Amino acid sequence: MTQLVVEKKALLESMENDGEFLKTLIGIFLADCPGKLAAIQAAVVAHDPREIMNTSHSLKGSVSVFGAKSAADAAQNLEDMGREGKHEGFGEAFALLKREMALVSFSLEEIAKEAV
Repeated sequence: MTQLVVEKKALLESMENDGEFLKTLIGIFLADCPGKLAAIQAAVVAHDPREIMNTSHSLKGSVSVFGAKSAADAAQNLEDMGREGKHEGFGEAFALLKREMALVSFSLEEIAKEAV
């Protein structure tokens, strides 16, 4: 069984115990997340540090809403690399972000099942 990386109780409390709102917010995030990851991946392949920085920053903000610190840290790392124009290590940093985001997505899917 995979451990949830998002704390359900704290997240629900931060949404004033509004399970419907939380479920809607999770749905929006899960629909938006693959596009952001694809944009980051394309920017990594193209060695476009500005796009990596901008899209990673956006993803970091989105995932931070759910208190997923490891995923936010991974996005922050890519954002910093993009800001500094570092090309070396983009692939490894993106692979870590993808793993973290998979854990977040799984956790949020599980939480959404029980949110209402």
